[in-house]
Amino acid sequence: MNRSSVPSDYHAIEFLLWGQDLNGNGPGAGARPYTDYDLINCTHGNCDRRAAYLKVAVDLLVQDLEEMAASWGADGEARAAVMTGTDQQRLARILTGLGSLSYGEVAGERMKLGLMLHDPEEEHDCFSDNTHWSHYYDQIGIVNVYSGRYVRVDGTVVEGPSVSDLVAAKAPEVDIALTKALALTQDKMGAMAQAALDGEAYDQQIGDGNTDGNARVQAAIDGLLLQTKQIEAAVAALDLSTLQIEGSDSLDNPAAVFQ
Repeated sequence: MNRSSVPSDYHAIEFLLWGQDLNGNGPGAGARPYTDYDLINCTHGNCDRRAAYLKVAVDLLVQDLEEMAASWGADGEARAAVMTGTDQQRLARILTGLGSLSYGEVAGERMKLGLMLHDPEEEHDCFSDNTHWSHYYDQIGIVNVYSGRYVRVDGTVVEGPSVSDLVAAKAPEVDIALTKALALTQDKMGAMAQAALDGEAYDQQIGDGNTDGNARVQAAIDGLLLQTKQIEAAVAALDLSTLQIEGSDSLDNPAAVFQ
C-alpha cells in the first residue's frame, strides 16, 4: 500500500477501532472486539490485514498532522497565506474562518442537518459516539482564536495580542457582546457533552421524539447562530469589507434537505 491508496482519515481509523454503530438512535456505540486484531484467535477474518491497514492509516495521519504543524510554523505555507496582504485582509481571513466554522460548518452541516433528519449517520463521529467532544472543542477553538489564548494539555497558557483586543479598541460593546456569545455557546456545548457523559450520547439526543435532547442540541445551534451575528458585528466594527461566510442548506434552505 502507498500513500495515495490509503485514506489518511480519522474516520477510517475510528471505524477500524470501534466498528460500525448498529444501535441507531439507541444507546451504545461501535463495539469492535479486540479479537478482530488477534492473530491467534481471530474474529471476522482478515485480522492481519485489518491490523496492517490500521497501522498504515495511523502513520499517514501522524504524517499529515506533522505537515500541518509545519505549515503553520514560522516559515510555513499556511501562515504565509494568512499573513499576505494588508492588516485588513488578514483580519478578514481570520473572521471569515470563525464565522464559517460557527455557521455553515458546525451549526449547519454538522448539527442542524442531523437534528432535522434525526439521523445517527449524520453525526460527526458515528462509530465512537464521541461527537459531543468534536463539537465542544470546535467551539473551544473558536474561542481560542478570538481571545488569543490557548491552554496546552499540560495546563500552561499561550497568549498574546488578539482579535478581541482590536475589536475592544474600536467598539468595546461589540467585543463584550461577542465574548458573552462565545461563552454562552461554550456553556450550551458543555451541557450537550455532559448529557453524553451521563449516558445520553449525541445520536440519542438528536433522535426523533427526544424532546429534551433535541432542545439541548438546538440550544447549542442557537448559540452558534448568535455568535455568528456578533462576529458580523465585529467585522463592521473593524471596517472590513463584507465577508462571505459559508452557509448551509439546513439553515438557509431547509426544504432542500428533504428533496
